[in-house]
Amino acid sequence: MNSSKQDPDEDFDNRHPAPTPLRKIHDAGPPAPRIISMIAGSPFEIQVLGALLRHIFPGVEMHHYANARDWTQHGSGETEREIVLYNLGNDAISEPSVKAALQAFVDKAGPRQVIVISRNDDALAVFHAIDCGASSYIPPDAGVDELIEAMRAPSSKSVVIPRSSMASLRAALDHRTERRQGLERFFTERQLEVARALQRGDSNKIIAYELGLCESTVKVHIRNIMRKLKATNRTQAAFRLNELANGSTEIEVLPED
Repeated sequence: MNSSKQDPDEDFDNRHPAPTPLRKIHDAGPPAPRIISMIAGSPFEIQVLGALLRHIFPGVEMHHYANARDWTQHGSGETEREIVLYNLGNDAISEPSVKAALQAFVDKAGPRQVIVISRNDDALAVFHAIDCGASSYIPPDAGVDELIEAMRAPSSKSVVIPRSSMASLRAALDHRTERRQGLERFFTERQLEVARALQRGDSNKIIAYELGLCESTVKVHIRNIMRKLKATNRTQAAFRLNELANGSTEIEVLPED
């Protein structure tokens, strides 16, 4: 009797064959990666995604590293045809420390293609990832086909935005546009120019010079802006302007006299 144990990945492959369309992906497009390095991730993600990628890219070497430092110390010296899947988990890439860590990793990765995988559904995260130099950002609602499409990018300089992200991106950008228009609902065109200068902390003299107004006229506009915002000083007015610009609905704005 043969008592040898079956390889877990092989057992998974036998019980869960990849869908036919995914099997055919490796037949077209740029050369398949020789190495796929996975940074972090849960044991389940590592085993399932690893088995699936072996189906799609036959012969690929799969490597897993506990974190970015582990990859830096023990990673392959291969720079061509290596793809790095950088798993953020639940970390928000909008956090400065998380973004800085990703930026540092991408710099060390050099010409390798870095794809960020995340469980965070922040619609604008894709922009942060691309800004750091990653070639794509795969959100939790993306399909495997979108990950493969990103991995099939012609080079590490290519940028791939998953189709599943487009609707949420449009909604987020529309929301930002609405926020930018927030101040316009409450102030005249000239008041708006003065209000934005107030947000920057400009003095009356600078505002007057930049807008071609007399200082006395600037003072009148500021007085009217402060009255509308029920602000008692310039600092409070600037704070409330920023809150309005960021979409706050808690700031009361009085109408024109």
